[in-house]
Amino acid sequence: MEASKQISVYKTKSALLELNNCMRQASKQVPWHIHAQGRQDEGGYSLIRAVMVDYSDSKNSISVYANLSPDIVKYLYEQIKQNKEDFSYFQQKIFHEEGAPPDNGIVTCFSIGRHKYDTEGRERRMPWVAEIQNGKGRIAHNKNGGQFCEKGSYRKEKSVSVSLRDEDIFVLFTRADAVIRAFEQDSLFRKRNAKNFQKLYQMLEALILGN
Repeated sequence: MEASKQISVYKTKSALLELNNCMRQASKQVPWHIHAQGRQDEGGYSLIRAVMVDYSDSKNSISVYANLSPDIVKYLYEQIKQNKEDFSYFQQKIFHEEGAPPDNGIVTCFSIGRHKYDTEGRERRMPWVAEIQNGKGRIAHNKNGGQFCEKGSYRKEKSVSVSLRDEDIFVLFTRADAVIRAFEQDSLFRKRNAKNFQKLYQMLEALILGN
């Protein structure tokens, strides 16, 4: 049985938000990058996958996802710790589906924000709102070769949102931050040990050949 990738989860009566560990070590060619960045020998990107499910309709649940870089997750955790009255973050990514036409790029949108007061000036009991949207769009490219969703082409297909208290969002992200830092420490420890073993092997080889 495959081990669960779930790091943390927040559940309500109608929806959930979970963070999953999909991190990969960087290539041996660029060991100090720590996290994989899509090189051919890395097998993909190092990421934290956010998944949201709306199960308010037991016969027709809605599931959406968005991939976040480990650095972005750490950034969000730092913002959460500062307990700002107002904060917002938005990310949109587009990917090409193999064999699909250019206007059929897969789009994921992730947004999270804190607003302490409502429009009438009353303090919110659940000031945080997280939302994920999945849809389609046309892929456009910038001068550096990167890709983005062409303005006006995005077509939302499904979305899920959830409201959270300060303590809920803190627990969700403090665990993710701890897992990321443990992964990074382990990665650096392994690389340091590998380097030390390599040096030891070279020393022993030199001694043997010298004799």
